Formats: sequence, structure tokens, C-alpha cells
Amino acid sequence: MLLALAPFLANADAGIVALALPDLQHDLSLSVTDVHWVTNIYVLLLGVLQIPAGRFVDLLGARRLLLGSLAVFALATAACGASPTGTTLILARAVQAGAAALLVPAAMAMVMTTVATPAERTRALTLWATIGGAGSVSGVLLGGLVVNHLHWRWAFYLNLPVIALALLCALKLLPADDRRARVGGVDVPGTLALVGTLFALVHTLVNIPERGWNQATYAGFTAALILSVLFVTIQAYSRQPLLPSAVFRDHELVAGAVGVLFVSAATAPVVFIGSLYLQQVLLFSPQAAGLALLPMVGAVLILGRTCRRLLNRYGPRVPYLLGCVLIAPGLLLLSGIAPGTGYLTDLLPGVVLTGAGLPFIWITCETTALASIPRKSMGIAAGIIQSAGLIGAAIGLAVAVTICTARARHTGGVDTHSALPDTMMPIFLTATVIMLPALANALIGFRRLGTSSRRTA
Repeated sequence: MLLALAPFLANADAGIVALALPDLQHDLSLSVTDVHWVTNIYVLLLGVLQIPAGRFVDLLGARRLLLGSLAVFALATAACGASPTGTTLILARAVQAGAAALLVPAAMAMVMTTVATPAERTRALTLWATIGGAGSVSGVLLGGLVVNHLHWRWAFYLNLPVIALALLCALKLLPADDRRARVGGVDVPGTLALVGTLFALVHTLVNIPERGWNQATYAGFTAALILSVLFVTIQAYSRQPLLPSAVFRDHELVAGAVGVLFVSAATAPVVFIGSLYLQQVLLFSPQAAGLALLPMVGAVLILGRTCRRLLNRYGPRVPYLLGCVLIAPGLLLLSGIAPGTGYLTDLLPGVVLTGAGLPFIWITCETTALASIPRKSMGIAAGIIQSAGLIGAAIGLAVAVTICTARARHTGGVDTHSALPDTMMPIFLTATVIMLPALANALIGFRRLGTSSRRTA
């Protein structure tokens, strides 16, 4: 439970702040660009830094970096709440994101290295995925409460008691790091090349909603491609590569990362576009919109244990396929939303089905991906899985907003909100198509992992 607070804090923070942005913008007299960066700097750095952070976890010790990142995250969160200007807020958000990038892989590495048996690991990762997933939608709910009843600064201050409690419990409960010498060092050229690749990719993706598909967008993707080739070349000749070749050859890790990437891309629009639809079309308040999306969290909480049982009995392929079978119809139901449709009969069934499928995908992918990773590489493996999820979500949101923007321009609308009712079908049909590679991953990526993979559970 303690370690599962790491993804909860990281995910909830983004949702809480997103709904507080209008009040924040007015109070600090921020420009549209400044508001954009209050949210995007967090997503950008969190997606970029988790893999290098995972390497530092392996070298320096998970407990040490978990405690340090929690402390820095608390200080940065307090600085965000007390920020007098937009510039200080954006800088504090950058520090907060850097701390979260260390916190999440360190916590996951602690889970995998301190829990003794495979069955206990599956139980721990079930709790991890459930609470982490709940953080995303809970952030929306808490953000609505902040907007309706409190000052925007409480969007940050609300986290402080939770962080303080987590820090105190971690000091008392978590075992000390292994004192044995850790082999290897930091691959500086490889780290810089990877950070540059991910920065160019994620920066381009998160800016598509604001600037669309222009020359800068294509230049960003080109830079990411060139830097990725440079990174692969450096890794091939490095004596101490950031990502050892054994990582790329680990079939379970690759299958898990691919599954998380595509499912995150397919489902990311559900909370984001669903929240906009509730507020802009159905005229729900921010608080009511958060409550309306809570059934998605409920489905995650209820079915996490079922996933664990299926993993124990059948291995990863069966629960993963079940997750795909639940999510795809949920997205198809959401694609049927049209002007004049309501919440209970049209939006809710798709939200619940999608939420029901998520724990089967996330728990299966994380458990399978980390099952055969040696202790010395657990941090970087955890960073790969978490980064895959964030990059997938950025891709999914970029695609959704691009569709919405294109529709608004086609119909002569002045903003994307006016196009929402007419774009639910193309957005969620596209999301359903994105599920096809995720489904193929069950047949190809998990082909060696049938019922014989009970070792992962």
C-alpha cells in the first residue's frame, strides 16, 4: 500500500491541477502559453526522465532515491502552491516532475526486490496498478472539489499530508538498500541521446493540441528519429550501455511495454475527452464531472483481484486478452455518442467497460515484464514500463485533439469544444483501431507466455 502511493501521487497531481487551471490563470495573470506549460512541463519531464531515473535507481539504491525523491516532491509541491508568479510555478512544476520521475521507478523497484515470492509480487503489483489507476480519475474529482470549494493553491497543498505520511512510513518500514557493490556506471552519451530523443518526441506530442501539425511538429518528430538512431548507435558501442542488449532481448519486458504503450494510447482520451464532454456539452460542474467518471475507478478497484486469480491460474495471455475484449467494446460504445445523448445511457456504459479492462492489461503487463528482470536492472525496467505508459497517453491525446481540432476547422467552429459532440465517433473509433496492435501483442508478444508463465504470478 505504501509503495503504491507513488503512482497515485504522480497521476493524481496532473488531474487536480488540470481542473484548477482557469482559476490559476486568472489569479497569476498567466498567458495562454504559460498555462499550457504549467501542465505540459510536468507530463513532458515525467515521460522523458523515467528511464534514466531507473538507471540511477539501480546504481544508487531504490530506498535511498525513494526517500530523496519524496522529500523533493514535497518541497516542490509546497513551492507550487506558494508560487507568486507563473515563472516560479512552472519552475516548481519542473522540479516536481523530476522528483516524480525518480519516485515511480524507485517505488516499483522496491516492490519487485522486497517481495519474496511470485504470488506476492502479483498481489503487490495488483495493488500498485489499482491505486495508480485510481489516482488519474481521483485527480479529476479532487480537482473539481478544489475548483468549487477551495482556492487553486489547495490543488497542491492537498498532496502534502499524504506525502509527509508516505515519507514517515517509508523511513520506518522499508528495508535498507543492498550494500553490495553495484557494477557499472552512467552512460553519459547514451543518457543524453535518450533524453534528447524522448524530449523531442514527448515535447512534440504535448504541443500538438496548441500548434497543430505545422513545420515545427514535423521538425520535432524528425529530431526524435535522428536522436533515436544516434542512441541505438551509442548503445551498440558502449561498454556500459544505458539499456543493455539483454533488456531488448527480454521478451517479457518488450511484450509488457508494447501492451502498456498501445492500451494507454487507446484509453487516454476516455478521461480527458469524457471530462470535456461532461462539462462543455452536458454542462456538468467540474466536481460533478469527476464524480461521473468515478465508476471507471470502481471497475478498476473491483476487478484487480480477479486479474490476479487469472494470472495465477492461466498465465498472462488470458487476462490480457480479457482486458482487450472489455476495452474495445467500451471504446466502441463511446464512439456512438452523438449530440443530444446523455450520461447514464450513453457515456457511463463505455466508461465502465473501459475501466473494467484496464486492470487486466496493466497488472498483466507489469507483472510479466518485470518477472524475469534481474535485481540489478529492476529500476531501469520499471522506468521503461512507466515511460511507455506516459508516451502512449501522450500519443492518444495528441490524436484525439488533432481529430477534434480538424473537425472544428472543417465546420467553421471557433474552438474544439464546439466540435466535441460531432467528434466522439472518429475519436473513439480511432481509439478502437489503436487497440488492434494491443490485441496482436497478446498473440505475438505473449506467444511464449502461455500457461507455462505461471512463474510471473
